[in-house]
Amino acid sequence: MNAQHIQLNVPLSFKQVIDIVKQLSPIEKQQLSEVLWTEQSVDDIVISEEHKQIVRQRIKKYENQPNSYLSWDDIERKMAARK
Repeated sequence: MNAQHIQLNVPLSFKQVIDIVKQLSPIEKQQLSEVLWTEQSVDDIVISEEHKQIVRQRIKKYENQPNSYLSWDDIERKMAARK
């Protein structure tokens, strides 16, 4: 029987799920990661108020001093010049 087609209806704790994931091969972990990202919706993402405040502060700092920041094109040019 192929393990990919087995359906289990067994209640597991989160810790048990983590223990099972740790036993997966690197390829299986990658596949699981892709499934988790695909299944996640924008509404599922929780951003703490602390992180939101950090972003607001950085935006405000940029708005007050936009010339003190580099554009992405400038960053790419600087990185290419270092090679």
